[in-house]
Amino acid sequence: MYLEKKAFTLFELIVAMSIVMILMMMTFAPYSYFQNKAKLKLAAREISQSFYEARNMAVSWIKDINWNKSIWIYMTTNEPDNDKIIFFSYPYNIDENSINNIEIWDTKIVKIKLLQDGIKINDLWGSNSVLFFYNSISWESKIYSFDTNPKTEITLDEIPIIFSFKNATTLNLRKELIYFKGTNIVDYK
Repeated sequence: MYLEKKAFTLFELIVAMSIVMILMMMTFAPYSYFQNKAKLKLAAREISQSFYEARNMAVSWIKDINWNKSIWIYMTTNEPDNDKIIFFSYPYNIDENSINNIEIWDTKIVKIKLLQDGIKINDLWGSNSVLFFYNSISWESKIYSFDTNPKTEITLDEIPIIFSFKNATTLNLRKELIYFKGTNIVDYK
């Protein structure tokens, strides 16, 4: 009895593997795009939660040995810190002159929150560096810009914060938040 063996030729295997590789490459591009969009959404949540967290920390009287502590949030568009949100504590009775002074003796870093990998802050109301100020006693909030010396207070109620994935210029990988100073609410755009 004679059996005829059938198998794939080398050419057929190469063609099949090429088709599989092309299909895999076509699905990878959308996968990484949607992964980057998800990172943007998570960064938006992290930034908005930072404002609530800072205000809650100031209101819930973070106490040091001698006095209540208020909270600063510092954000910048300058490298290498444009992927961080830095929380500082400071004495509740600090005034504008002390903020303009570079050396404040009782300022401490409370927390550093890193944004998602690849997410960078691009614009803070047209400023390079912005300081969000939450007073622990009066519960007031102020915002200072560090582009000029002395630092200037931003009196607008709406502060746009623009961030993107790896400094992307396309709108698909950019996100904008609006921070409302009077109500401490963050709105997504």
